[in-house]
Amino acid sequence: MPFFRSIRWKLTLGYLITVLISISLLGLYLSHWTSDRYATSLRHELESESHFIGHVCEKPFPTGIDSLDALTRQMGANLHRRVTIVALDGTVKADSMGATTLAESDGSLPSDVTDALEEGMGYSIQMGSGRSSNILYVATSFGPDKIRPLGAVRVSESLAQIDLRTRQINQVFFLAAFLAFIVAAIVGAKISDSITAPILAMNRIAGRFAAGDLSQRLDVREVPANEIDELARTLNMMAFELRSMMHELAEEKVKLEAIFAKTDDGLVVVDQQARIRLINPAASQILGLNPAQVVGKTIIESTLHHDLSELADRVLRTGKPASLEIQISMPSEKYLNIYVSPLERPSGPAGAVLVIHNLTATRQIDLVRRDFVANVSHELRTPLASIKAMAETILLRGKTDPEVGLGFAEKIQTQADRLTALSEDLLDLAKIEAGRDIRAEKFDFFDLSTKVVTEVIPLALRRNIDIFNNIQPDTMVNADPDAAYQVIGNLVDNAIKYTPAGGKVTLNAEINTQWVAITVSDTGIGIPQGDLSRIFERFYRVDKARSRDSGGTGLGLSIVKHLVESHGGKVTVESTPNKGTSFTFTLPIG
Repeated sequence: MPFFRSIRWKLTLGYLITVLISISLLGLYLSHWTSDRYATSLRHELESESHFIGHVCEKPFPTGIDSLDALTRQMGANLHRRVTIVALDGTVKADSMGATTLAESDGSLPSDVTDALEEGMGYSIQMGSGRSSNILYVATSFGPDKIRPLGAVRVSESLAQIDLRTRQINQVFFLAAFLAFIVAAIVGAKISDSITAPILAMNRIAGRFAAGDLSQRLDVREVPANEIDELARTLNMMAFELRSMMHELAEEKVKLEAIFAKTDDGLVVVDQQARIRLINPAASQILGLNPAQVVGKTIIESTLHHDLSELADRVLRTGKPASLEIQISMPSEKYLNIYVSPLERPSGPAGAVLVIHNLTATRQIDLVRRDFVANVSHELRTPLASIKAMAETILLRGKTDPEVGLGFAEKIQTQADRLTALSEDLLDLAKIEAGRDIRAEKFDFFDLSTKVVTEVIPLALRRNIDIFNNIQPDTMVNADPDAAYQVIGNLVDNAIKYTPAGGKVTLNAEINTQWVAITVSDTGIGIPQGDLSRIFERFYRVDKARSRDSGGTGLGLSIVKHLVESHGGKVTVESTPNKGTSFTFTLPIG
């Protein structure tokens, strides 16, 4: 039963069983010792009486048979014993009880008589008749010659008194033993409680420790050399140390989780079988993986990339870090640098950690830089070649034909103006990308749009294009006036340049709670759908020949995009070929 398996009852029962066995053994020993002491004392007493009777019987023996018979009767009456005089040949000369023979059923003499006649003294215990108690017989020889005595005197006494006293002593002892057992049970229960109560308290508090509640403490008594109190004190100290360690571990865990989750680099932890155990959000996004689906799978199963799997396997096999640049096409094309380092612990290798650097943006920047250099070189080469050719023509024919020299000089000036515009646009774009300071202030965009329209009216008149400014007064924005002027000026200028004669350019504004959306629409040649996604790239032109003829540098829309985005806004375009184009950009409301 579980009830008897507790330490409390094991201690109590063990203590009581020990006490019971000890008392029982002591009782048996005392009972035997008491009976033996009484029997020994009675035997010595009967031996002394037998010697005394033997001395008295020496003179009338063997002739005074009558006197011996009277003597034995008198001695037996006085001593309350049975007295028997036995001759050397074993015949009974006198008996206080009137017996005439002592022979056993087999005809032999009792052993006590035989021992007495042969050795001088003997005794025996024989069963009494009926239900009477045993009888102790003591016999001693008598006569002047100890070697050949005249006979033996046999004295007997019932052991009933001894048995009675032994039973009385046993009764008293067992009563005392029962009381002692009751007291021992009470004391044992108290001792068991004093031992088990602190242990039960420790068990309860240890359960709270196991559940994570390390704030609990055990009561400690200041008792010297008390092992239980020392154990309680040790447990309290352990709880304090564990709480401190868990607090430190929790802080470290929070830091590691923050680093693991917030770092831009991808982190993947694998075990010795290259199975993914941890993967951070950056790695999931870079590799296009779902953490819930890949944890527990190998790298090759998760990514289907053999180079990456082979790199991880090599590091796990050799225990040496390694790196590799790879290109993946799923979920999108990316260039990655993978660094794999083994994880070590005192017991041996524990796996590896993969650090994934996304080089896609760097590669794209390199590509853009190469394209930019190529485009700048191309844009510069054409006007420079023209200037060189025209300068050579002037050198050859300028003296003989001044009119030719004058015409080419005007063309050189045009190309120089184009180079100047290109250099200015490049400088503006460089400043914007480097973080041009945006000095935002509140102003009425109607005034700014009116100024731009006024400045481009001569160009519009020359091209026979109508301009309609539908922006209403008090259209307040919070922006850099110079940047806003550059944006609206570029869009209006492009709209006029790419609109045929008889067309129109319209300015509109729409106000909502946070932004003002300004739209510049034209009825020009439009932009093919395939080119809409690229028109904001540097030097990108839909119609390269016409763009150069119109004096464009190919940087205007890129500048517009960067300036609008520097205000937190965005610019969009909608166009239908041969019907027109609408550019819309947003600025914060003022």
